[in-house]
Amino acid sequence: MTKAMTTRLSHICMSARDLAATENFYVGILGMEIAHEFRNDAGERYGFFLHAGKGSFIEFFNKPDASDTESTFRHFCLEVDDLEAFLDHLAAHGIDRPATKRGRTDYILQTVIFDPDGNHVEIQQHDDMSCLKSYLPNG
Repeated sequence: MTKAMTTRLSHICMSARDLAATENFYVGILGMEIAHEFRNDAGERYGFFLHAGKGSFIEFFNKPDASDTESTFRHFCLEVDDLEAFLDHLAAHGIDRPATKRGRTDYILQTVIFDPDGNHVEIQQHDDMSCLKSYLPNG
């Protein structure tokens, strides 16, 4: 049996039909904290990370046009200590090396892979540039 390369479930990502109502529910009622806001170049907020405790998060992006029957699930994210080593591990298993990038506003080092059913799986590493590092247990 090989050692697990992931360290935890980092976050799930959901769409919000009404970002303000979503914030009110999770922050105002459930008491979560906004850890980061996503803003476009005009300064308009289009999403946020909520700290769900012990370094786990729920990420929401505004999608007011989502139908009532459309799923709001977008992806889940696994955290790794060493993204490069993880990519080497994938390559050793015959999986093409995906591109890596930093988040545009949160600066988290990340890549995307897809499971056998086509589910979007983000893999990320929190380093010193990550805006969420201070929320992590060892941050």
